[in-house]
Amino acid sequence: MFRIFVGMILMVTATVLAGIYGLTFSVWPTGFRDMELNVTPEVIQRLRSLQLEHKFGPDPTTFYPGAVTETQRAAAQAAVDSAIQSLIEELPKRPRRSTVLRALKATLADFGMSESEERDQILSYLTKVMRICGVESSAELFNVWRYGFPYGWFF
Repeated sequence: MFRIFVGMILMVTATVLAGIYGLTFSVWPTGFRDMELNVTPEVIQRLRSLQLEHKFGPDPTTFYPGAVTETQRAAAQAAVDSAIQSLIEELPKRPRRSTVLRALKATLADFGMSESEERDQILSYLTKVMRICGVESSAELFNVWRYGFPYGWFF
């Protein structure tokens, strides 16, 4: 009985440490519960419209103050726009949920902003991208990136 208890403690500790150091995100799968998406010209047009928007500026509806500097704002916008461009090119060829999540995961992995407001804001934009594409859930990918652990499993 003691060995089982110690094993459980070690497993929980390893999981928490993996989350803290980003290991959980790097191995988080994007292909579970994969499904085909209905990618129409309207979907592609909506992605293009989102891509053209000015991003990471002040947003009074969400109380987001905007990026600290114009350089940071431009870099954050470029990250989101790059993900959208990738989807515009890939989705017509491979209209799958995993295509969307893989593009979003690559964007998040390269997103270097440490400010929590920018991290929350990029998730807001990527959630818009998911909704446009018809993907209802990130399958805890966003929670694992943001917090290091799939907290949605417990709520």
